[in-house]
Amino acid sequence: MSAHESNKPNKSQKPKVALVLSGGGAKGTAHIGVLKVLERAGIPVSIITGTSMGSIVGGVYACGHHAATLDSVVRAQDWVQLLSNKEERSQSLHVREQQNTYVFSTVLKLGKKKSAPEGGLLSGVRISQLLERLTYPYNDSIDFNTLPIKFACVATNIADNTEHVFHSGVLSRAMRASMAIPGVFSPVRMGNEVLVDGGLKNNYPADIARQMGADIIIGSSVQDKPKTADQLKSTMDILMQLVDLNFKNKEENMAITDIPIVVNVEGYGSASFSTAAIDTLIRRGEEAAMAHWDELVALAKRLGVNQDDVQPDTTVDSIPPMAKMTNRRIGDPLLRVGIRFDIEELVALQTNASLPFNAKRVMAFDLTLRLGRRIMAKGEWTFTPSKLLRSTISYTFRRNDINFYEYGDRSYNLTYNRQTVAVMPLNFNFRNFNFSIGGVWDHYFNLNMLTDGTPEHQLEKPDNQHLFSYQAQVDYNSENDWYFPVRGSKFVARYTYYTDNLVTLKDKTGTTEVGAMWRTNIPLNKRLAVQPMFYGRLLHGNHTPLMLQNVIGGQWFGFYLEQQLPFAGIGHVEFDYDKFVAAQLQSQFMLTEKNIIQLRLATAQSADQYERLFRNQTMLGASLGYFYHTLSGPLGAVLGYSNVTKEPYFYINLGYVF
Repeated sequence: MSAHESNKPNKSQKPKVALVLSGGGAKGTAHIGVLKVLERAGIPVSIITGTSMGSIVGGVYACGHHAATLDSVVRAQDWVQLLSNKEERSQSLHVREQQNTYVFSTVLKLGKKKSAPEGGLLSGVRISQLLERLTYPYNDSIDFNTLPIKFACVATNIADNTEHVFHSGVLSRAMRASMAIPGVFSPVRMGNEVLVDGGLKNNYPADIARQMGADIIIGSSVQDKPKTADQLKSTMDILMQLVDLNFKNKEENMAITDIPIVVNVEGYGSASFSTAAIDTLIRRGEEAAMAHWDELVALAKRLGVNQDDVQPDTTVDSIPPMAKMTNRRIGDPLLRVGIRFDIEELVALQTNASLPFNAKRVMAFDLTLRLGRRIMAKGEWTFTPSKLLRSTISYTFRRNDINFYEYGDRSYNLTYNRQTVAVMPLNFNFRNFNFSIGGVWDHYFNLNMLTDGTPEHQLEKPDNQHLFSYQAQVDYNSENDWYFPVRGSKFVARYTYYTDNLVTLKDKTGTTEVGAMWRTNIPLNKRLAVQPMFYGRLLHGNHTPLMLQNVIGGQWFGFYLEQQLPFAGIGHVEFDYDKFVAAQLQSQFMLTEKNIIQLRLATAQSADQYERLFRNQTMLGASLGYFYHTLSGPLGAVLGYSNVTKEPYFYINLGYVF
């Protein structure tokens, strides 16, 4: 016998058992452990009521899924991604890059029709999509009494500070309203109601279960004792404290509960969604329920359950894919915002507005603005006739202010303007693969160079210049994380031919660029992975402009300049020879899911001619970094040394890289 047989007609009129699940954010995953024990005891649940996370666990269970499925689902989620505004991971590398550039994104409300503001930092697009999947096939407006188990959940109408109890409607929308933490997730608007987290009025809705006809109430509570001033450290702690303080009928609802199961959630908060935390919370839920095992078995016998016949269903149900279930309009205009800090450029801000021309997003116009020491403004028109193909035309203006170094000493400061028109008629995307081909016009102007006055550091100031180039690039990326992958590989290859008149450069053969990078990730165990990487850039031509020359140093590819090649141990950017090849071995150790240590060892050869490539001094470098992986991007510090600079460097980065 299983709990999901309970909503069949009951001729003997046995007492109706209700299960009440409290709110509590991540702590609510402990309800799954409680459900496992109820299934083990054979308790036939007829009614479920829940608030916030309790409404999510309860609503999915009421749809007919078993505890084993819920356990599998919560462990499989990337909660950092899920509780953000980012879409389900796209097959497009372009979209994945955007997702790992911007901290915040929201739907823009444009046009004559006035729409209510979002009213929250996060729109909750992805959590809504997941709820649609988990409540399939009950995605239409229905009476919740017709579910395999009768269900109700609670939200708070902040327009008049009243309790809204959902007994019908779109199930996933009701659950989304019940968990809309004020100020964090945008509220759900229904008519004149503005609905947010039900915990503000009724975080443990046992009274609702009684009103629905429950004769016996089993409750699972994951509520904490009120936190002290020292314990209120995070925004989520403060918000959940407000929920607890505003919950008026906690004692009364606990008093009408026949079997109150109170889970020990000490040490965990509403945002404790790490794999280890979820594992512990589910286990603690089981332990708390097992403490009432004798009561549960006695209740089962009273209800006529034969313990010998109890066989909990441990199969994991199939959940439909996101693409099948989501009904979000992909033509919504979006606003994205990114912010970062590092010790070289200090603060930088980047915003992006994506404006589709129709709901099918066949055409779109993107505006991007970067503010900081380096300024960038870009407009891009995109035509997307299919999921696999898009064409783009873009204009970009940049104002760059960059310090260049030689052997670790700052030697030049170069400021200049650059405007670029890029026409990419073919941009092919398939899964993790992208191929693009097109033409680019570059104009460098208003160039100013300051030197340190050292005679050997007298680089010639570049002149204003127009360049026309033909480009082709291949990208492949199957890595499981943009910044800290432990699985998958990445490959980039690029060919460019530069001219100043579409054919030649300074009346000679144009400059040819060939660049490539390949790296793969090899997990050695759950915490340690190694990443070998090979990369390089080769220039061929007699008159290579300064602005195209190889630039090495720093942490990332293409950070200051498109051709920038990172090198462990060289903290600042330096010009290098036309031929540059390098290899790097990175070891990545995860102290926890969010705390990461990276050790990089690098070597390289460079020269102006191939025959000298391995005659010149071998570059050697190493760096050691610590990073904390957050919703706002990587926060970390790096210490490095190389035989090129012959001095250590220290670098701090806070936020996504752009």
